[in-house]
Amino acid sequence: MWKRIIVVAVLTVASICGMLQQQARAQSDPFPLPDCIQPNVSFWTQIYTRYSSDEGVIHDKHHLDRIYGVIKLADAYSPGGRRINRKRINRAKKQYKAVLAGLMRGRAPSNSLERRVAGMFGPDAGAAQFRAAMRNLRCQVGQKDRFREGLVRSGAYIDAIRAVFREAGLPEDLAYLPHVESSFNPKAYSKFGAAGIWQFTRSTGKYYMRVGYAIDERRDPLRSSRAAAKLLRQNYRRLQDWPLAITAYNHGTAGMLRALRSRGSYEAIFKSYRSRIFKFASRNFYSEFLAARQAAKNYRQYFGDLKLDTPVRSREMVLTGYVSLPEVARHLHLELADLRRLNPALRHPVLQGRKYVPPGYSLRLPYQDDENWQTLIAGLPQKLYKHSQKHSHIYTVQRGDTAGKIAQRHGVRLRDLIAANNLDRRATVYVQQTLRIPAAGYQLPKAPPSRSVATSVTARAAQTGSQPPAGRGGDSYIAYVDPLMGVWPAPESKMSGAAVVASGCPGSSSTLPAKIMLASADNSRYWSRNSMLAAEKQEAKTVGSNPVPAGYSSVRISATADLEPEKDNSGGGAPTVRTGSPFQPVVYAPRVKPAEVVLGNYGVERVWCQEGKTFGLIRVEVEETLGHYADWLGVSARQLRRLNGLRYGRILHLNQKIKIPLFRVGKEAFEEKRFEYHQQLAEDFFASYRVEKVLTYRVKRGDNIWTLSRREFELPLWLIKHYNADVDFNALIPSQKLLIPVVEKNV
Repeated sequence: MWKRIIVVAVLTVASICGMLQQQARAQSDPFPLPDCIQPNVSFWTQIYTRYSSDEGVIHDKHHLDRIYGVIKLADAYSPGGRRINRKRINRAKKQYKAVLAGLMRGRAPSNSLERRVAGMFGPDAGAAQFRAAMRNLRCQVGQKDRFREGLVRSGAYIDAIRAVFREAGLPEDLAYLPHVESSFNPKAYSKFGAAGIWQFTRSTGKYYMRVGYAIDERRDPLRSSRAAAKLLRQNYRRLQDWPLAITAYNHGTAGMLRALRSRGSYEAIFKSYRSRIFKFASRNFYSEFLAARQAAKNYRQYFGDLKLDTPVRSREMVLTGYVSLPEVARHLHLELADLRRLNPALRHPVLQGRKYVPPGYSLRLPYQDDENWQTLIAGLPQKLYKHSQKHSHIYTVQRGDTAGKIAQRHGVRLRDLIAANNLDRRATVYVQQTLRIPAAGYQLPKAPPSRSVATSVTARAAQTGSQPPAGRGGDSYIAYVDPLMGVWPAPESKMSGAAVVASGCPGSSSTLPAKIMLASADNSRYWSRNSMLAAEKQEAKTVGSNPVPAGYSSVRISATADLEPEKDNSGGGAPTVRTGSPFQPVVYAPRVKPAEVVLGNYGVERVWCQEGKTFGLIRVEVEETLGHYADWLGVSARQLRRLNGLRYGRILHLNQKIKIPLFRVGKEAFEEKRFEYHQQLAEDFFASYRVEKVLTYRVKRGDNIWTLSRREFELPLWLIKHYNADVDFNALIPSQKLLIPVVEKNV
């Protein structure tokens, strides 16, 4: 009897001790490791510490401990690297799928590979398991080299970020989450606009920090970390569980609340919850965090001794008004590049002097233990402060416009217009391109662009279908101009249109000058015929009787035209073609415009007064929501819904007419904010990505632009719209052709 009592007592004490130990571990480590996710954590630890980016791990996407094999990959950034890797991955998947198909049909393993694969499933595996495994094949690229680089970068921030979370009353180890999001790369930018080490989207980031055309604090590791602490604390308050709160960082708090109501716990969600958007990435996010934390805290075990980046000491000065960053740099005798490194939140318009740094911004300055330096930065002289932000109007290019005409019409210097819009050296503009008209007094921050700026280019949309006018004074030629190639140096002797040497035009009996001079700022640039005629085998479009290679422009030149330009009167000093001269160029914009060009109608179509208040009419453009309009107008989205009779949750359609109030924010201020939003999308995207080529896609039954953008192509909608400006995305039909850019990440 006593022995039984003693045994029960011992077991009870042991059970209580076990519970206390678990509670102690839970208190010391708020991030539990459930048994169900241990294989996944082990998998991601291997991805971060064992396999490099030149290795692809073929595995089962639901059972990550089921690794079939590892294949060699090419450098994804090398020419054709992605295409080579796709072939290798597909070949490997096909091989394992064939093995699984044989096992599914009951065929006995006949070689070492088949025996190894069969051994992963055990003796009791049936046809259903092998069939499911065939559908679940996936390739994960290794991350060891990138994780190592992230560890080195993290040295500059990790202690400060841990302090941010500690001061916020949150677990300090949350500071390791950027290893999963961005490998601690402050310049990281996703195709859909997530930026910085914490990969905040624009819409989420605006709740916690400044995200705009002048300042984007998502790019600042420390300021974005404070925002991440606020977001994660909010997630935890609503979900009361760190595995759920961390998963919500990827999947969204609302989505995790739905999953929690459906399954009741993180473990149950991990095991059985599925939805249209809760897929591989969301399911594995917490496991990746645990693996990244393990690898980062014990990096010497996996990578040996590493020389981590060291924090950069700085001083902060809170600005009390608007300032020009180039002027501040000159006043403090600093290099602009130094200010840029210390203030990654400042965008290019501020660095270039096109926008002022707004008041309230804490400007970081180099740290110097010097009394003179302390005195110098104690306060900027009042003369450096401006009363308001730099403003500018916007203008949408129309048929017949040139950069010179636009500058003259708005009373600005041509070179200022070119600098404000980053136009190419020929100042090429396109129909429906939106330009920023710099404000009066605009000054270039640096020397003007190359003097080889041609202004004799008349913009015209390729989709209008009209033809160039015949030249006057003699026979005319069609010159094929590659819009992406530079100009060739001309011989010292100048040539006129009548003096050019003719040679055959491909696909036509007409002749083409061997070299054609276009008006340019230094009056000494010519187009080589060899640089123009580079696409004989490409599909051609017809202008008159002469085929124009796809993607090229055409300009009709009179054989007796005088090609000498005369001085431009717009104040920029660059010449332009005389109005009404025999040389009347009409350049057809390339079928595929340079993607950096911001196309769209961002103006207010109509303005009227109603009951003493001003209203306007706009048409919805890509990537715009009522929330955007409300932000730009200083009103609530509810007011806009009521004004337009829209139900809550109703999705806006492209080109839909929207009535907007203009009594808080005026027409020009609204147009500027709207344009800057779209320009920021393009500028940020092309700072990280480039278009390698353009392919044709035929629309299939059931396709819509949203699924094509997010799932089929993984490209932002605005970019697809850019290459298909004349397509009505609200009415896609089967077999319709779309031009789809192939995007590669910049090295």
